[in-house]
Amino acid sequence: MSDLLVELKELAAGMDADSSHASEQNMASKICLLSLKFDSDNIDVARRLTTEGLRLNQRVEYLQKLSDIVETELFEFSTCNRVLYIGFDIEPEILAAGISKMVGVEDIPFIQMTGSDAWKHLVKVCSGLDSFIVGELQVMSQFRSSINFHRENNLIGTYNLAFFDHVISANRIIRKELGYTSSTESMLKLARTKLLEIVSKKGTTQSVVLGFGDMGVKAVETLDEMGQSEIIVASRNPQKSVKRNQELANRCNMITYDDIDAYIENADIVISTMRCSTPAYHKNKPLRMNKSGIVLDFSWPPSIEPEALTEHQTLLSMEQWIQLARNINDAEYRALVEKSEQLIDNIMKRYMEALSNKAQGKFRALIYNHMENLSTSWESSSVAQQKDIPQLGAFAREIATWICKQDQSFHLSDLTSYVKNTTRGFNSNLLEQVSQDVEQSIRTLTSIG
Repeated sequence: MSDLLVELKELAAGMDADSSHASEQNMASKICLLSLKFDSDNIDVARRLTTEGLRLNQRVEYLQKLSDIVETELFEFSTCNRVLYIGFDIEPEILAAGISKMVGVEDIPFIQMTGSDAWKHLVKVCSGLDSFIVGELQVMSQFRSSINFHRENNLIGTYNLAFFDHVISANRIIRKELGYTSSTESMLKLARTKLLEIVSKKGTTQSVVLGFGDMGVKAVETLDEMGQSEIIVASRNPQKSVKRNQELANRCNMITYDDIDAYIENADIVISTMRCSTPAYHKNKPLRMNKSGIVLDFSWPPSIEPEALTEHQTLLSMEQWIQLARNINDAEYRALVEKSEQLIDNIMKRYMEALSNKAQGKFRALIYNHMENLSTSWESSSVAQQKDIPQLGAFAREIATWICKQDQSFHLSDLTSYVKNTTRGFNSNLLEQVSQDVEQSIRTLTSIG
């Protein structure tokens, strides 16, 4: 046995779910995370990966089947702009291959993380630090709901669910430290307020909405509720887009992006909800509005650059929505993000130290209790002399102390040598029995682990 110390400590850690990731090395082998952030290039794939739109029984069936394919417990979690998969005791490449097999799509462009990197990324996402509106509470609410869903449907056991308890705990610390004890204003509320302001000044307007996904539908609903009847909706495939909300689409003029120039030049309001990996409108491809219109860009990454507009037009971009949500400027926002990164690193460090101390305590308790039990059997042994009995308990604790103080791997021969070289003056028969019992007990412990 070449690595007894490691095996004994892993056995002790395994006695407690919270201690199973007590080092970054252990966590790296226990946890993997796959993340796909939505953009125009992957949105169709993303829709096949998320289970949010499925009925309850379909969602359970999907995750159970995927778990069977990859042969491990897993956790799926989707937000408005990403889908996450977390796997336990599995390499990210194997989990990604299983998901590809499940959905029938090869080479899904997941970002892959393991161990502490996966934990920190999940904390960042759940704390709203990687959301459109920084610090929003909605993501954490979605995360808790997803945990409950996996628990109630027996998709993840208590052992692995303990991992998420520390994510929730870290989220509480971050919100307290950053002062995010209440939710930000939602993006939709900010947009509605701005549209009301615009419409109240202009009266009847011509509005062009780019995209008819979830956010595009919300934008059209808001304009419709405000009594605006001249609404043009542009999408890649109007026939397909109409099916998302037939009733609402009937009250709009549905066009393709190719036809947009004929309508946008007379628009008072342009609302972009496009998913773009790079800006659709920029210096070399301007947004051809002939009047002093207002552009609201809800795309991330941005779909419209400031250089795409003239000095007579106004652009309200996602960065401005973020700043409005917290009433902070760009410099303050960047400082906030930097502070949050440092805070997560510090929480991770404290988390690891706490788990390491807890695991060490479990290890010490395991060894001392085991040796204490052995000393009881030695005291009743036929080869033990009366003068030996008072010393056997102390000797057992000495052996336990020697094991616990080892900071490197040791061999059984090292432990046997320590036992036999004691100066306590035991008779040779008793010392041989003690040596054999200690050796056999360690063999038994490590075989259990």
